[in-house]
Amino acid sequence: MLAARTDPAHQKDSMMQFQLGANAPDSSTIIHRLRALDPGAEITIDAHGGVVEMISSASAQQIVHALDQLGCEAKVLDDLVHVSGGSTCCGGCA
Repeated sequence: MLAARTDPAHQKDSMMQFQLGANAPDSSTIIHRLRALDPGAEITIDAHGGVVEMISSASAQQIVHALDQLGCEAKVLDDLVHVSGGSTCCGGCA
């Protein structure tokens, strides 16, 4: 699990999650590419589960395209999953 947080004053529009395909690159490569898209985004990656959670002003389509440029399949998750350290935590695991 790798989480990258930024300046809380940065305005974020929405939280989205993406399921990554088996061809996903390492977490630092993903974060570097997504930071190029939105330098102020909050990004949490569950490498084991293959899920990226991103709070960003970028659209889901832009994020999927950015991941596609890395050769990484990604699809938007309509039903959010628990990402430890991410914003979907309900506290039920404790």
